[in-house]
Amino acid sequence: MKNMMLYILCGSLSIMLFSCKPGHDEKVTETTEVPKKYTAADGHTVGIDVKLNNGAKWEANVETTNGIGLMLGSVGDMPAQPTIEDFRALHKTLNVRFQTILKQCTMRGEAHNQLHNYLMPLKEKIDLLASADLDTCKKMLPELKEYIMKYSHFFFT
Repeated sequence: MKNMMLYILCGSLSIMLFSCKPGHDEKVTETTEVPKKYTAADGHTVGIDVKLNNGAKWEANVETTNGIGLMLGSVGDMPAQPTIEDFRALHKTLNVRFQTILKQCTMRGEAHNQLHNYLMPLKEKIDLLASADLDTCKKMLPELKEYIMKYSHFFFT
């Protein structure tokens, strides 16, 4: 069940990132339902430059959330003792999912902007997996997993 949720989350994020193209009209999306108020004290914004929608999560398109879920699943499927080849394969997989998210992006307005605030640091973390240093990759893996998991602190579908 965890893997499925991860695949869904990763898949959704990948889709959103890929469809974002310059020149989109930046219309602000209004959220009418506010399920819960979040604050920095909740730990939802620590180290991440994503702002909530007046204390509520932003609505994301399904493809983005699915892409993020797929990314999380890929990270979770890493072997207990990964090799540099495992990290290269993970880097390639996450890059493909990231590009898919961009291509399938349908979000607009401030939700779109905040998604990019989340995705750009994610891309930097993914790129670190291309390092030829196994220790660097091993240190990055838990940080990457934690970062991907925080997607759900800012976005819902």
